[in-house]
Amino acid sequence: MGFSPLDRQLGISSRGWSERVEKQVIRLTARGDSFGEAVEDYEDLIGLHLLKTTAWERTQERGERLRKKRKEQAEKAWQSPRRQAIMPGEELEAVNKAVSMDGVQVYILGEGWKEVKVGCVFEFETQRGYRRRSKEKEDLVKAKHQTYTAYLGGPGEFGKLLSAEAERRGYDRAQRRASVGDGAKWIWNLTGLCFPTSCEITDWYHGMDHLWHVSRLIHGEGTASSKRWVKRREDDLWLGQVHSVVKTIEASTEALSTQAQEEVQTQAGYFRNNARRMQYQEFREEGYPLGSGTIESGCKNLVTKRMKGPGMRWSRLGAQNILALRAEYLSDRWDQAWQLTLAA
Repeated sequence: MGFSPLDRQLGISSRGWSERVEKQVIRLTARGDSFGEAVEDYEDLIGLHLLKTTAWERTQERGERLRKKRKEQAEKAWQSPRRQAIMPGEELEAVNKAVSMDGVQVYILGEGWKEVKVGCVFEFETQRGYRRRSKEKEDLVKAKHQTYTAYLGGPGEFGKLLSAEAERRGYDRAQRRASVGDGAKWIWNLTGLCFPTSCEITDWYHGMDHLWHVSRLIHGEGTASSKRWVKRREDDLWLGQVHSVVKTIEASTEALSTQAQEEVQTQAGYFRNNARRMQYQEFREEGYPLGSGTIESGCKNLVTKRMKGPGMRWSRLGAQNILALRAEYLSDRWDQAWQLTLAA
């Protein structure tokens, strides 16, 4: 086996990769390349022959170090006293921050499809822009500076990781704080436990999806009466008149089959249970975000693009490790994350 000047420049010994090479190849895998693609891309750029199996081994090793370090930090933070309220007269930062949560399925070997829970912490601000609904320029709430965490497992450990991420971002010191979700019970349970000072908001677009589902049950798929029904209910919902929406839904079941009636009542329950989280006119006036697009795109970019390709199957440990690396990469803090793998 030979040794070239390029080996010396990259810090490579006859025993294997340098830290510099390792960092760059693993960064490519965290960016979204498969292990084979990461090796090929690096070979094309540098002209250095690398082994795919070594890329996989080093990625798993660094991912495990990072994952364990973040878990250690989360456990330590969880043991600290939790903020339960904002004190009167307390000085807060002139910035608004929010959390959002969702889940996406990944195939795990020997287990089948399992849910990866994804969390996002972001800042939000009001900007002048064009609103498609009104077809006019209005004040729109925009998200920025998103950071992510992900966990393959139950909400308990995920809540600790997301809570630690929010603490790193100074969430509790923000002037306004919000939690945006699709209405799933586990999301609101975690919000109450981890972010009790948040304004809870049900994603507007999920609310509209539920309205369309009801309209199809009552008036049929794609009918003119179905579209008219949704338009009237949409106007009520936009104004935060959720109880009016619930009343209308419950009064529309007489001509339906028993099964359809039960489903419509379930949908009415969705709006009833989330009524205080659907005060959209109030939220707009106060400058809160109404949609969960940040977490929807987060699930797609963090999990779907990297882990749900054709024929992809993951071991539980392998999935957990790549999730840890990818969350840090998409949070735009790769150098800091790499230092954590060294410290571990």
